Amino acid sequence: MDLKDKLFSFRGRLRRLDWWACGIALAIVHNVLAYVSGLAWGLDGGILIGGTAPILGDPWPALAHSVAFSLLFAWPQLALSAKRAHDRNWPAWPFIAIDVTGLIAAYLPFGPFAALGGYATEAPTAALTTLYVAFFFVWIGSTIALGFMDGTPGPNRFGPSPKSVGRPAFSEPGGMD
Repeated sequence: MDLKDKLFSFRGRLRRLDWWACGIALAIVHNVLAYVSGLAWGLDGGILIGGTAPILGDPWPALAHSVAFSLLFAWPQLALSAKRAHDRNWPAWPFIAIDVTGLIAAYLPFGPFAALGGYATEAPTAALTTLYVAFFFVWIGSTIALGFMDGTPGPNRFGPSPKSVGRPAFSEPGGMD
């Protein structure tokens, strides 16, 4: 599977190493490009994922800039999560829902951490804070499932194992097929 398929296709399976490497590379490229383009647009480069950095002046251009970059990089992140779930022989939709929920939650102006960014519109309620904390644990579980648990050995309903693609198959520890 080439890099284009890894980042833009929702079909097939993906190894943990590729999921981590591509995910970290995407995050670095996302933040560097968002920072540099923010500087070019006169936004003081103070925007990161979710717009949590303090914003001076009119927040709407900075918010629009941050949302645009988040949406630009959302598709590759969703594709990586889908293929990694497929490697575990799981449907992708729960992991895509978790990723999309996290992306949306990062921009809500009334979350428990919104005041840190200087744009909180109201104090978060205990129920809302509980939802955010619960989501945090779901996100941690998702990261453990996708990033640390081994994929299904051999082929599954989503395709051949990414570990055995292009390698000779072994039937027993001492012999080759």
